[in-house]
Amino acid sequence: MSALVMNLPCRLGPPALALVRMPGVARFERDRIEEGKMVKRRLRVLRITLALLAATSFVSAVGPLAAGQAAVAAPLRCGVRITVDTTLHADLLNCPNNGLVIGADDITLDLNGHRIDGDNALVEPCPRICDVGVVNNGHNGVRIKDGDIRQFGVGVFVFRARRNGLRDLTTAGHVFSGIILFRTTGSSVRWSRAFGNAGPDTGFGIALFESHNNRIAHNRLIHNADSGVHLDGSNRNYVANNVARGNSLEGINLEGNRNVIAGNRVVRNSITVTLFSRGAQAVGNVVRRNLVRRAPRGGIAIDPGIERTVVKRNHVFGAGGHGILIGNPTTTVTRNEARFNDRLGIKAVKGTIDGGGNRASGNGDPRQCLNISCSR
Repeated sequence: MSALVMNLPCRLGPPALALVRMPGVARFERDRIEEGKMVKRRLRVLRITLALLAATSFVSAVGPLAAGQAAVAAPLRCGVRITVDTTLHADLLNCPNNGLVIGADDITLDLNGHRIDGDNALVEPCPRICDVGVVNNGHNGVRIKDGDIRQFGVGVFVFRARRNGLRDLTTAGHVFSGIILFRTTGSSVRWSRAFGNAGPDTGFGIALFESHNNRIAHNRLIHNADSGVHLDGSNRNYVANNVARGNSLEGINLEGNRNVIAGNRVVRNSITVTLFSRGAQAVGNVVRRNLVRRAPRGGIAIDPGIERTVVKRNHVFGAGGHGILIGNPTTTVTRNEARFNDRLGIKAVKGTIDGGGNRASGNGDPRQCLNISCSR
């Protein structure tokens, strides 16, 4: 087992991780499996990732700066804990464990165009948390910007913090995820790239777990082994104007309440935008004005457990399955365009709220839409 999932609390056992099968979802799940949704793989991914997050309760700093030492004047080394505004003036290469550790509120870490680089080998065994490019455990008002972080378990890990800002970062070649926010609120990830994050079991571009009121915007999520953007148990987040391209599973994947997924360009992901539920109530999400193209196994999918979703003004072209798949009748479907998909343009369960103005043509099923009225 990899270093990041060692020494886990006993409370994180299989019952807490089980996917709950809801009544009446079997047919919908068959549709998703036909379109490439692998339920067993999702369970494995969640086990590994949640185990990683549970391990964060053990985070501690390594190599603190001496009292009174000015961080900007001293050469930094791998594992240093920073407590004042800090600018990197040279690359940190081949870090054997963590790169840098945030140690105070309201500070800025400016990578200044430089790289923090791991040694491409996970620490075994790992008594606490290991192999993270930049760790922030509980510090508010932190800004991390303008640099390249590669070849760790996770690029940037923000845990139980508020008002953090991450921007202009490149996170690539990590085992678990480029960026993780866990139990983090009021923070943002903007104008960053996450690509080629791919371990043996997972690889997210940006992942949020139990994190609320955050903004994920203007990022590029490319060729990650799992999802480009993954939200799990996360509410009231704004995911907008991102490009998710060529990710092996979803472009954007979420479970939570009152999130907005808007204006994203999602191209050539296995399945493009998925809202899922593991049995908990999930309500009030909005999926609007997204451009979805060439998803080999399906476009936009709303699980049966997701209630009162608004799906509006999306453009879904060239999916290998259905363009839009609606599993809950409380969903409102308005003014979407679905063309040249291999199966139906829009497939909805009976009773789905038809907001009108939907259009579909050139889809593989001559009906074009099911339980939704569509014009050409």
